[in-house]
Amino acid sequence: MQVITAGRTGPNRSVRFGGDASLDDRGRRDIEALPASVAGPVTACGPETAALESALLLGGRPAVDDALRTLDVGSWAGLAPEEIDPSELAAFFTDPAARPHGGETVEEFVRRIHAWRDGVGSEIGEVPVVVAMPVAQALLCDDAAGYFRVEVRPATLYTWPAP
Repeated sequence: MQVITAGRTGPNRSVRFGGDASLDDRGRRDIEALPASVAGPVTACGPETAALESALLLGGRPAVDDALRTLDVGSWAGLAPEEIDPSELAAFFTDPAARPHGGETVEEFVRRIHAWRDGVGSEIGEVPVVVAMPVAQALLCDDAAGYFRVEVRPATLYTWPAP
């Protein structure tokens, strides 16, 4: 499966949790530079604005799949890391079952995304999907414990399983 991360948005530059922003100018340019490496038209994308905008720029008629929505960070949505209690951040980044923000745990999130990957994702073959960066991390990681070890960048094509 080809996994394409949505292009850059304003919040990508300021590092904030959550949000649903549109692509910025560079995000649009970076997505438009991808088509030569994409196997076919995008038919599915996550529900975030940047994922849909990115998918539309790549062509095709993408179906928005709510199962590909990003991690629910609860009360942290819109906050910068320095606005959050350091002990809560430490728990979130070290314990996949932690829920300091009241939203979804990393463990729940990875399980949800893997269920999609192993079901719908396994049926679509090499058709590219466009998702938010946290969703790409979940699609590409082996398990919740390895989620934060997967690094992804905006407007980038990844393949799962890795060749």
